[in-house]
Amino acid sequence: MAIMCPTKPREIEKNSKEDLMFKMLEKLPDSYYVFHSFSIVDVSNSVLYESETDFIIFHPNKGIISIEAKSGEIKYENGEWKYASGISMKHDGPFNQASRNKWKLINYIQKKNFNKILDKCKFLHAVWFPDVHKKYIDMIDLPSESIIELIITKDDEDELEKALDRIFNIQVSKKVETNLTKKEIDLLLNSILAPSFNLISLSELEKNHREKVFKLMLDEQIALLNYLEEQNNAIINGMAGTGKTIIAIEKAKRHSDNGEQVLFLCYNKNLKDFLKKEYNYENISFYTIDGFACKLCNTKEADYFKLKNRLEKMYLERIFPYQHVIIDEGQDFGKEKLEESEIIDLLKMNVLDNEELKGTFYLFYDKNQMIQSERIPMYIENSDCKLTLYKNCRNTENIAITSSRLLGIEKKPKLFKGSIKGSDTDMYIINENLKKIEVLNKIIDENSNKYNDIVIITCGIEKNSFLFDNCKDGYYEYKDKKILFTTCRKFKGLEADSVVLIDVNKNLFNISNEQLFYVGASRARFKLSIILDMTDEDCKNILKKINKKPTKNPAKILAATYNCKYKEII
Repeated sequence: MAIMCPTKPREIEKNSKEDLMFKMLEKLPDSYYVFHSFSIVDVSNSVLYESETDFIIFHPNKGIISIEAKSGEIKYENGEWKYASGISMKHDGPFNQASRNKWKLINYIQKKNFNKILDKCKFLHAVWFPDVHKKYIDMIDLPSESIIELIITKDDEDELEKALDRIFNIQVSKKVETNLTKKEIDLLLNSILAPSFNLISLSELEKNHREKVFKLMLDEQIALLNYLEEQNNAIINGMAGTGKTIIAIEKAKRHSDNGEQVLFLCYNKNLKDFLKKEYNYENISFYTIDGFACKLCNTKEADYFKLKNRLEKMYLERIFPYQHVIIDEGQDFGKEKLEESEIIDLLKMNVLDNEELKGTFYLFYDKNQMIQSERIPMYIENSDCKLTLYKNCRNTENIAITSSRLLGIEKKPKLFKGSIKGSDTDMYIINENLKKIEVLNKIIDENSNKYNDIVIITCGIEKNSFLFDNCKDGYYEYKDKKILFTTCRKFKGLEADSVVLIDVNKNLFNISNEQLFYVGASRARFKLSIILDMTDEDCKNILKKINKKPTKNPAKILAATYNCKYKEII
């Protein structure tokens, strides 16, 4: 389906049929962007000028078409385009209007100083007559401003992309062909086409505000990095959302910009894949520890003792290929086999013991996220110098409080000045699987228009989840949406605007599992929803464990204890 902006047709005249055209355009492949009722407002010599284009079609590899739509009976008499009523059309008819709107868009892009786009993108215009068959067009003599190649008719409805291609293939002056870079495509979409709709929801305002606040915090964290420039070895601790990964990336980028090779290690494959995609800098190699072991030892399965021998050999021969090592989510490196093979120490020795190399070794960790191993690595425990990040810059205040309370921390988390309070964390308590899916769908409906991405996270394993049979290839398909369905372990280190935490039972409130619950909850940036599979008796028992008096409504008290809003199921 084409990417529609807005997602539903704007308010239109009853007989215009633009709503039907909108649905036809929506069926185009997802490589197309369609903008409905695109307006440009300009002031020249203190005079206000406004234009509105019925549809703008943008294809990154083909160009832009400005389309004027005219439904119903159309007349042309005495040099004028007229409606069936005999009333003259504005703007000298549909072809001149479509052409004029095309040039207004071109001028608008020029005013934005994006002239390079104009040299690399084809701009065309067309008129769509949804009620007229092509055979009638063929029978008439069109006025000079119109040609049949620029007309879309009722006959084109079933092969609309073919009709658009016919127009895109028309050669324009200067023989411009569309050949835009990704950066130019982003500029065209984000600075020209999309902003004109002023689609700023509350969630977007929250996001923009968060990014400003985060930038301030990042400046503060970069000041820490500047301080650490003289330190070749650092161990940095911080709770979820304190910016550990961003700081790690910033450090890696600095070395990359200097042409120095960086090994960036983490344990979680999904996190590695995300970092590699988003921060694909030339001199940074992203690996999981297992992937690195296979790469260095040329094996299909990770063998830490082979890796140990290889690292020892490289150390003795001074042939380690990286100048800097950065480990993210370092608490995950506490597995027994990793500890026994002393991999962390060997990595450090390879970059630090060779003074000519001028290497560095940084490790970032969160002692509250030990869900891949049972203990903090001895390397971290025995470190003489550990720095701690305190301020949360990922979550809203409400989500940060909920996440902290899941660890038994009653003290309010430290948030950066100006942080957003955000929406309440919603807590549902449901026992029936069909009802859980019904509530899940309701949550998706409420959040899909507010937030860019929604992720469903199970606190168990996928195959044991009530949602498993409703998912395909790791996605839950609902209406026209495909929503990622994953586990706390797999999504650790990542984040999403809206998180729905499911398969939460009484066992998650035990000390041994509370970190898993915390990891899942802290992935949410703006909205957290939790679906619990518990009875009133379960709620009472949990409240007793934390010295809370159960009342007639233990579910409501439990929700309030964890800074959540109890949502009754009707």
